[in-house]
Amino acid sequence: MIAAVAAEGYAMIQLCCTAGMSFRLGSGSTMLLKRASGVRIVCHAGTVWVSEYRRFDDSVLQAGESLTVRSDRDVVLSGLPDAQVALQPELLT
Repeated sequence: MIAAVAAEGYAMIQLCCTAGMSFRLGSGSTMLLKRASGVRIVCHAGTVWVSEYRRFDDSVLQAGESLTVRSDRDVVLSGLPDAQVALQPELLT
């Protein structure tokens, strides 16, 4: 389970995300993933900006790309201008 806070305009919504959850980040929407270690962020459509707390190298994912969060830091997701995103558990190899 991943704790998340979504912001659209000025409304803040707190929710719990489950692994495999898919959602749309519309223009101006952001989502904060709390303590996101081991979460794989997959961009299915559009473009998503990924910013990890206290890291200077943000990532931009295009449709078909993904990344796995390796630290226990908070992560902010934002659609550029919008994206279809899925959260998955880290794949074990």
